[in-house]
Amino acid sequence: MKTISLQDAIAMIPAGATLMIGGFMGVGTPEPMVDELVRQQKGDLTVIANDTAAPGVGIGKLITGKLLRRVIVSHIGLNPETQQQMLAGSLQVDLVPQGTLAERIRAGGFGLGGILT
Repeated sequence: MKTISLQDAIAMIPAGATLMIGGFMGVGTPEPMVDELVRQQKGDLTVIANDTAAPGVGIGKLITGKLLRRVIVSHIGLNPETQQQMLAGSLQVDLVPQGTLAERIRAGGFGLGGILT
């Protein structure tokens, strides 16, 4: 197995990609990955996550950097920047109940075309 650097791995992510990022309010989020996305200015991204954390924390860094086009999350309440971008129309926010979000992720992993909740 070949190992590559974080910088090279992030360089392979195209603009407009969809990323699923773990963590809960920034705890458990892969901070080095988020920092490198910001450093390389990867934009027009869609992020699937539990939440958008807070300004300067986890996914909040991508929000502050205006690198996201869309987020699919269960919570945005602790990040006023997410709310401002959503209201301004510069960020599409799909709010999904947490259990439904988890089931959509599970079903997608099994290749199901849709689910009924």
